[in-house]
Amino acid sequence: MEFFKNWVVQVVNIAILAVILEMLIPSSSLKKYAKVAIGLVIMAVILNPILGFLKTAPSIEAQVFKSDYLLKNSAFEGFSEKAKEQTKILIAKEYKNRLSQQIREKLESLYNLKGVEVEIFMVEDLDKKEFGKINSLILHVKGERNFNKEEVKKLISAFYNVPLKNITIKEE
Repeated sequence: MEFFKNWVVQVVNIAILAVILEMLIPSSSLKKYAKVAIGLVIMAVILNPILGFLKTAPSIEAQVFKSDYLLKNSAFEGFSEKAKEQTKILIAKEYKNRLSQQIREKLESLYNLKGVEVEIFMVEDLDKKEFGKINSLILHVKGERNFNKEEVKKLISAFYNVPLKNITIKEE
């Protein structure tokens, strides 16, 4: 409201000054040019607040872009969190698969056991210090019956630091 009051006072002051200047200028060919100049000054005073508002319009546009950016950024952060969780799951799954493959290859090379299926129960949370620690193992051996179960258990226990009681061998 203060802005509007100041603007009205300014327009009134310029109008009074214009009338005084018109009265001071003698009637001649110069008077019509003076009226044009005074009219331009009055128009400038009247239009100045409108031009000022138009100059602030980019800040309104900037606010719109800023809010749009914040919305997109928050959506991206949500997507980023989901991607991180998916990555953690995939890393744990890949780690488990490689451990399983390594155990199968070790049993095949040392004991000539083929077709061994390995179930691994381990700490799969990447944020935990114990990530990758094998809690228990179940080996499903198909067909082969002439191998020493205790020797296989000791090998896996020593290599992967799994307690013997947590290693199960099932012959199928």
